[in-house]
Amino acid sequence: MQSIIKTLILSITLLTPVVSVAGEIDQATVCKSTSWKAADNVQTCKTGQKIAFLPNSFGNEQLPIMFVGLNCDLRYSVSLTTGGVVCVFNPVEKVVE
Repeated sequence: MQSIIKTLILSITLLTPVVSVAGEIDQATVCKSTSWKAADNVQTCKTGQKIAFLPNSFGNEQLPIMFVGLNCDLRYSVSLTTGGVVCVFNPVEKVVE
């Protein structure tokens, strides 16, 4: 029984830093964006907010996936269509080509 309690306490101790590093998701706010570029969105959106990418033009199916790669925290669900995206905002810091 003591070994189970020790294991439980150790598990809680090890998981605590992970939760604090992950931060909180702001479920009450949605930031609307028409740009797929993370540099543009950093000016108006905060990391951890939901962000909705709703481009001004429709038809370029590459824009939503480019937006996801540059703006979305892929640890969480992403809603992606050919016309837009909704996800948790976490912009990239570096793009390697």
